[in-house]
Amino acid sequence: MITALIIIIALTLLLKIRLKLQLEEMHKIAFFGLGRSGVSYDFISHRIVLQLFGKKVKELSTESETEKVEKVRKTTKISDKPKRVRPLADILKLIPKSSQAFYKYTISILKDIIVEELEGQVSGGFDSPDITGQLFGYYQAAYYAVPSVVGRVQYYPNWVEASFDANLKASVAIPLYKIMYRSIILFFSLPLRDILKITIGRKERSHDG
Repeated sequence: MITALIIIIALTLLLKIRLKLQLEEMHKIAFFGLGRSGVSYDFISHRIVLQLFGKKVKELSTESETEKVEKVRKTTKISDKPKRVRPLADILKLIPKSSQAFYKYTISILKDIIVEELEGQVSGGFDSPDITGQLFGYYQAAYYAVPSVVGRVQYYPNWVEASFDANLKASVAIPLYKIMYRSIILFFSLPLRDILKITIGRKERSHDG
């Protein structure tokens, strides 16, 4: 049983978290999941499909009439226990200590991403030509930085009006074991003791003498 459990865990960690986009005239679908199991959303029919090992398990529609949900107000009991406060100064002190760890984590995750498929054309713009120009400038910078990846997608700016049109197929993935490994490194790189203190909070002092 232990051997079988180890094999199952190992095979699960080898699976890839995958994000797929298919933006065409008749098909506009986004998929997110683990391996071939996950959730896909059809932007045209507004349907959500649950998939298991590539097979449709359940289909939901988001166009149904919205159900009115009654909000139940929960009565809060007044407690004599002192409140706990979390000073803003203590939270601000965590930013320099944590930012470097999160930065390294983000860069390492981006490096581990595998581009499985990427090709197509995208055209669009904003109401303001200045913002469209900035977006086009970011595209040009990314193109010259990574031409082998960004060059697969051609962007045509619309300087006249706000619009968006795409004919795109994209699929990116990252192995689950790499996310687990990077997350463990991030966990031990953070100032856990300080984070725990802020999470618990300090007892608010009484002012009644």
